[in-house]
Amino acid sequence: MRKIIRRNIASSFLLGTLLFMSVACDVLEKEPIENLSPESVFSSPQRIEKAVIGIYDDNQNVNFLGGRVLVYADIRGADTDPATYFGGIGLFSPLSNDATVTAAWTGGYRAIYTANLFLQGLEENRSKVPTAALAMQYEAEARFIRALNHWYLVNLFAQPFSFTADGSHLGIPISLKAFDATNAFSPEAQLARSTVAQVYAQIEEDLKFGVQHLPSRKGVAFGEVARATKGAAEALLMRLYLYKRDYAKAIAQADKVAGMGYRLNVAPATAFTDYTTWESIFSVAHNVNDNPNTNSSLGQHYGADHRKDVSVNPYLSLFSENSTDLRITTLTKLAVGKVYTTKYVGNFSWVPVIRYPEVLLSKAEALVKGSNSVEPEAVTLLNTVSARANGTTYQISDFASSQDLLETILLERRRELAFEGHGMFDLLRNKKDIPANGNNKLQPYGSDKTILPIPQIDIQANPKLQQNPGY
Repeated sequence: MRKIIRRNIASSFLLGTLLFMSVACDVLEKEPIENLSPESVFSSPQRIEKAVIGIYDDNQNVNFLGGRVLVYADIRGADTDPATYFGGIGLFSPLSNDATVTAAWTGGYRAIYTANLFLQGLEENRSKVPTAALAMQYEAEARFIRALNHWYLVNLFAQPFSFTADGSHLGIPISLKAFDATNAFSPEAQLARSTVAQVYAQIEEDLKFGVQHLPSRKGVAFGEVARATKGAAEALLMRLYLYKRDYAKAIAQADKVAGMGYRLNVAPATAFTDYTTWESIFSVAHNVNDNPNTNSSLGQHYGADHRKDVSVNPYLSLFSENSTDLRITTLTKLAVGKVYTTKYVGNFSWVPVIRYPEVLLSKAEALVKGSNSVEPEAVTLLNTVSARANGTTYQISDFASSQDLLETILLERRRELAFEGHGMFDLLRNKKDIPANGNNKLQPYGSDKTILPIPQIDIQANPKLQQNPGY
């Protein structure tokens, strides 16, 4: 077993320290961070700032928030064709030793490790940051990235919060400390899986800290979307409360975000070519150098002019009543007999984590679910999104029941947020089956195969880890 673990050392989140040492880059003057003492890292305001940017650099992990985590959620949803390129993930047949699954798990925990490593150094060197307020901002940025990666990990590798009444089923390990190479196998480093409720509570705590200490959005500069802001933390809290079915809090969060100046662009396609408009709340930024190969970026996987790994023919069925919808006419393309999304092109497309349409539709959903009625404001919010894309506006009289309105909101959500990492998550949190698609059989809600296995290498390295049922 020791030989196996050593050979696969980079695949275990328990060994995040060693993995980071072997592949770290661009954190500080392109020098590996293990060669720099904390005193050197925090020796000047410029170096501290570069260390913060390094957290975002690692958050671009090609196997996770570099884009692939969005792909994994969507190819296991209902709006793409079965995707064979990603091992068993898109076919609901991954094994616990699936290399793609292992890389995703490792990628998420690597980003968390980087954030924790910075937080530990910051705690020992706060006095070297120019101001106390700036030190709190830096801490909030690292905690935001930590929360974001925990969020996607728990929704990929555990059943949704609503699977049990209180989220008491198994989630993922909560990683709050960066262990060095000496202690990577210590009992303290061998983390057990926390419950989903506990993971959500940690994410909520980190995001609330962000609300207190992150800067407010001021304009459309690069850092207003590519770096965490107060609005980004508020918006992700909204998403968390919606998933928890705490509808009153989800509505309150949506209202906070709406009061910050965010707004829809005139056209749906704009957010995917101009990345820093007021419609985009937070994205993982990229340029042509961040994904230099042809195997990782959203543009390569989805692009009709590139790899064509993911076609989206089922998406067309959502527009059977309105084929002139701008999300079809300007955001899809036919190539070699299949339909592809044009939200992403090439290696430089930013990864959209949260956009303002999600805020509008989440509030509409929460209003209906929270009141169990045909809420007039929910209809207005629905119309705001649908009218931009196809001119459709609904009347209250169009809905015979709250369920009719809810299903229309959820359909509009699929149309608007397709291929942005919501597909499987939205189905599961609403306790819906994943429909049959091509050779993929229907996956009933609660099926073992709707979530991914914990990588076998980590089970072997950590006796406290428990495998998901069915693997």
